[in-house]
Amino acid sequence: MGRQQEMKPYIKNSINRWVTALGMALTLGAATYGQGVSAQSPHKCMMWKAVSGDQAVYLLGSIHMGSKKMYPLPKVIEDAFSRSKTLVVEVDISKVDPSSAMTFVTEKGLYAGEDNLWKHLSPDTTKKVKNFCIKYGQEPTMIGMFKPWLASVELEVIPLQKSGMDLNLGIDKYFLDRASKAKSNKKVEQLETADFQLKLLASLPDKLADEYLNYALGQSSKSKDEDSKLEKLWVSGDAEALDKAMANPPKNLEPLMRSLREDRNPHMADIAEKHLKAKSPCFFVVGAAHLVGKEGVIALLQKRGYTVTQVESKP
Repeated sequence: MGRQQEMKPYIKNSINRWVTALGMALTLGAATYGQGVSAQSPHKCMMWKAVSGDQAVYLLGSIHMGSKKMYPLPKVIEDAFSRSKTLVVEVDISKVDPSSAMTFVTEKGLYAGEDNLWKHLSPDTTKKVKNFCIKYGQEPTMIGMFKPWLASVELEVIPLQKSGMDLNLGIDKYFLDRASKAKSNKKVEQLETADFQLKLLASLPDKLADEYLNYALGQSSKSKDEDSKLEKLWVSGDAEALDKAMANPPKNLEPLMRSLREDRNPHMADIAEKHLKAKSPCFFVVGAAHLVGKEGVIALLQKRGYTVTQVESKP
């Protein structure tokens, strides 16, 4: 327990960063690395309008880490937010209990006693993770205390931060800040809790630790060269390219990755439908990877009989 006590100051300072980054870790490889931008109209934006009679709900695909190049946002997005009474996000960061989150991470995210990450990985994966630490200026001893699910969050976020992406410039963070202003009169509703997301990531079976870390390393190695593609893909509203960007995880990881991604989409569609039926002007902001694809929220709403169209932005 001594090592865990030593880590507490680091954990305390990292809780908000980890919780904000959970959305990225939960869609690992899905929306993080673009495959280039297609020839679709440059006047689309990564937002859809779902309609039921005269009621509309707007669904904006979020990038959980952004850059200044993405702002100001298109007027059509800002107008949709202004018209809405409710902002729906994956997790409302202001509702996170730091003490509870720190206890969970300490108990479920760190190895105790003499145990460490390296005892659960193959020599090859251990070498890759340690090389990652050297490349990005991280202390291998510290990373070695993390269980694979927590280490994967670090592997995901650190390269993007080094390349200039910022969690504070994420799309969901931007609208949460807007909604928190006294004059906004916006109600904020969260689809999930940080506790739920932490538990979901912490459910990684130990037998998959090596394969999962290898997968995470493979994705993070692309980020430095491809983060600008992500920005272009989002700014262009290229849903087709975003769908194609979904990585195919190793077969052994498919059930786990499905629980982290596709299995969460029906609940999101349920809440969108609830607001459509309640005739409550609503603005959804969820990870863009959850919206696109044949099992995405957009497709689910369309299958339920709602008209959902991608919104165009004036040039």
